[in-house]
Parts: sequence; C-alpha cells; structure tokens
Amino acid sequence: MDNPAKLQEELEGYCGLGMYDEALRRISVARRKGDKSLTLDFLRTRILRAAGRFVELRKTAEQLRRQRPEEPEVWVSLADAVRHQGSLQQGRTILLEAERKFPDNPHIKFQLGCYHCQLHDLDKARSYLQAAIRLDQSWANAAKEDADLAPLREKS
Repeated sequence: MDNPAKLQEELEGYCGLGMYDEALRRISVARRKGDKSLTLDFLRTRILRAAGRFVELRKTAEQLRRQRPEEPEVWVSLADAVRHQGSLQQGRTILLEAERKFPDNPHIKFQLGCYHCQLHDLDKARSYLQAAIRLDQSWANAAKEDADLAPLREKS
C-alpha cells in the first residue's frame, strides 16, 4: 500500500457518503495491484460492518481467522458478524474462545461485557466492563455511549 493514510481517508469518505460498494471496489483495485496487506483486510471488515453486510463480514472474518488467528480483532469481527446474523450466544462463545487466547485484550473484555449485558447477565457484564477499563481507561468513554450497555447504565 503506497499511502495507507490516504487510502483510509478515501475509504472513510466513501463510507461517510454511504458508498460502501465503491469503498469495497477501491480495496479490490488495491488487491489487484498486488497489495495483500492485513490493513486492507481489516478495512474491508470495517466497511462490511458499517454497511450491515454481515453475511460477507462473516465470510471475510472466518477467512481472516484461519489466516491470522493471532490477531484479536479478527475474533471480534467474527463474533460481531455471527451476532448480527441472529446468534448472540454463538458470538459470545467466539469471544470467550478469544478471551482464552488474549486474556489481556481490553476490546475483547469490553465486547464480552456488551454481550452479557444483552443476555441480561448484568453482574458478568459489569465485571467484564470493569476488566476492560482496568486494562485501558479509554473504554470508560466507550461504555458511556455504547447502546448495548444501556441496561447496565439504567441499573446503576
């Protein structure tokens, strides 16, 4: 990738305008030019998530997990895709497996907090959220805004 920041800015522009197909086409063009970077794969997952294209997101995330199981974000993307295809429990199972592999990853802990909150297990949700914040204080701000955590905020 010649200029990753420029490409990311371009992709964000397309997404901001709801032009997800154009953003994905731009990634395909970079691939055809020989760019096989992981950054492109992660940008693709972000675009698919924003577009609500969870079937494609799941396929992409499953492929990435086979290729790069050492990347925590791959697991989060896969869990998210599975969840949005109707299986919150299966998504949680993927995150629990990820937590065993990456016990100190705050994003995984935060997501587990979200999933447990949606499953109405508020004590577990609170515990995961606190663990995420202990690992990285910036997750405290995310917790104030995340819609999944609304039941936890109402209970506090």
